[in-house]
Amino acid sequence: MKLLALPRDPNPYQRLLYGECERHGLQVRYVGKLAPLHTPSMVALPFELLFWRLLGYRILHVHWVFGFRLPLADRVPAIGRLARAWFAAMLGLAHRLGMTVVWTAHNTLPHEQVFDDDVAARRELLEASELVIAHSEAALADLERVVARPRRAAVIPPGPFNLNPRAAEVRPPGSGRSGPLPLLFFGKVIAYKGVEELLQAVAGLAPGSVRLRVVGECNDPGLRRSIERLAGPGVELRLDRRVSDEEATDLMGWADAVALPFRRVTTSASALFAMEHGRPLVLPDLPAFSELPDEAVRRYDGSVGGLIAALEDVAAWAPERLADAGAAARGYTQRFTWAGAADNTMTALEEALAR
Repeated sequence: MKLLALPRDPNPYQRLLYGECERHGLQVRYVGKLAPLHTPSMVALPFELLFWRLLGYRILHVHWVFGFRLPLADRVPAIGRLARAWFAAMLGLAHRLGMTVVWTAHNTLPHEQVFDDDVAARRELLEASELVIAHSEAALADLERVVARPRRAAVIPPGPFNLNPRAAEVRPPGSGRSGPLPLLFFGKVIAYKGVEELLQAVAGLAPGSVRLRVVGECNDPGLRRSIERLAGPGVELRLDRRVSDEEATDLMGWADAVALPFRRVTTSASALFAMEHGRPLVLPDLPAFSELPDEAVRRYDGSVGGLIAALEDVAAWAPERLADAGAAARGYTQRFTWAGAADNTMTALEEALAR
């Protein structure tokens, strides 16, 4: 079986999933990255599809659509419409070439606006897809609520995002600590992830309650200025570059809890990564997190006031409770493997091709 993946992304999901699928005979090629910039790559995409189709590639596996975003698309509706028309044309070309389109819905909608109407673009993608893969029942339900119900869908949870053997050796949360709660936010810093609200909440806590580290690449100058302005005493910012898995494991060893105050989310690799290291989470009460065990998560209502109350609560937890929450987090993630995800993915792809 031969598959074209669109696009390639630093997110480890593709590398880990396809690495296992290749053991089952899947051949994978990435498309949409011929040029350093997105726009020239998307212009070249039809030639890539034609070339690889002639070499026997029959599946176009769409993961993300950020590559179709044109400059100023979020400000000039005509540019956004042009981008959506080009996207629809590429889906249509794939069909005319006899390819089966599969979409893995990592997010219900793009985190940042791509087209003039992202919901309409999602409906076009749903209509073009023979199969939609979701990571959880909650993610599939959110897709149906916001966009539409896929004709055919498969729920395939991902395996562990952390493959660092040192993860099992990270100290239990709460052990060996005296003083403020070491609290961590990590991952790429984008507006929807709510770092500004986290900083506002920390500023509302009693002095000395927590020590917060915000670690991850921030490429938005306006957001970075806002974060730097909001960061007060007890807050450390590292916003210059992407965090490696090795560095992330070191950060987990420092932290007793991880706060991910997303405004919206479908699936979070950061949440699963933290849980694999046995770290309890502070999370908004969103459908995407509904399947996570209550023993490992302190939920709040999504407001800054609710986040303040949640942080006050976790900061007061005894070491034993933190350790129990961390053990529940790690136990949850050990239920899933990439081998299982690959088995289910290959079965779903074969059935989509057969149809």
